[in-house]
Amino acid sequence: MKTTNQIEKALEKKIDLEISAIVASFISQLQDLYDNYGGSNYYTMVRKESGYDSKEISGLTKEKVRTMLQEMIKENHGGPMLAQKTNQLLAKLEIL
Repeated sequence: MKTTNQIEKALEKKIDLEISAIVASFISQLQDLYDNYGGSNYYTMVRKESGYDSKEISGLTKEKVRTMLQEMIKENHGGPMLAQKTNQLLAKLEIL
């Protein structure tokens, strides 16, 4: 039987693949925009909030955008995804 650590790592890998598929779809749509309409292959991310200075990261390639999105999504949704997938697995095993 696998240890709980091995099971958790397997679930995290599944989560990484799910997030990667979401980001890949978005990057594919960016490529479609470029192919159909032209423009730049470099992107600028800007965060503007009223009353605060804006923050800007410029010269991002699609690969860097992909990496940033994957990290951002995993940081924001990874924990809840792991909790839900763990509960689903435990329910399938009839442990809970």
